Amino acid sequence: MSRNKDKKQEQEMVEETPTELVEETTETVEVEQPEVDELAKVKADLEEMENKYLRVQAEMANIQKRNAKEREDAAKFRAQSLATELLPVIDNLERALAIEVTDEQGKNLKKGIEMVMETFNAALKSEGIEVIDPLNEPFNPNFHQAIQTVPVEEGQPSETVVQVFQKGYDLNGRVLRPAMVIVAQ
Repeated sequence: MSRNKDKKQEQEMVEETPTELVEETTETVEVEQPEVDELAKVKADLEEMENKYLRVQAEMANIQKRNAKEREDAAKFRAQSLATELLPVIDNLERALAIEVTDEQGKNLKKGIEMVMETFNAALKSEGIEVIDPLNEPFNPNFHQAIQTVPVEEGQPSETVVQVFQKGYDLNGRVLRPAMVIVAQ
């Protein structure tokens, strides 16, 4: 019997207050709408933060790669400034070796200079410094500096280095000093 009573009361309430239920339903929808907007806003904020996070991660990875490359280059080219300072010394030793000597004392001095020159060359080679000696090779402005041109002789190709005034030097692919040359044209 109590069930019947409860049902009757529910029916009476529904019949008496239909506008109240409609208003409650509208209120519920109104309450749900801000929740949906708030949820969409939170999702958009989350997506924006994820994008920022991924960008920062990518930027950090790029910075690490750039720093590693800079350290590698610094180690690779650490001998550049010292080599640049020593190149005139090597040039002077080569000029001293080019002098012809006839007496015994001069020959001994020249032998000593040759030993010093061999030591210099070994030290340069161990640091990755190589000589650019382009005699009879095609002229390359990246490695050679033309100081004079001469007419092409018979059987000689054009744009060829015919004489080297000063050797050039290269450190791991980077030109320390271009070779000073005369080019046939």
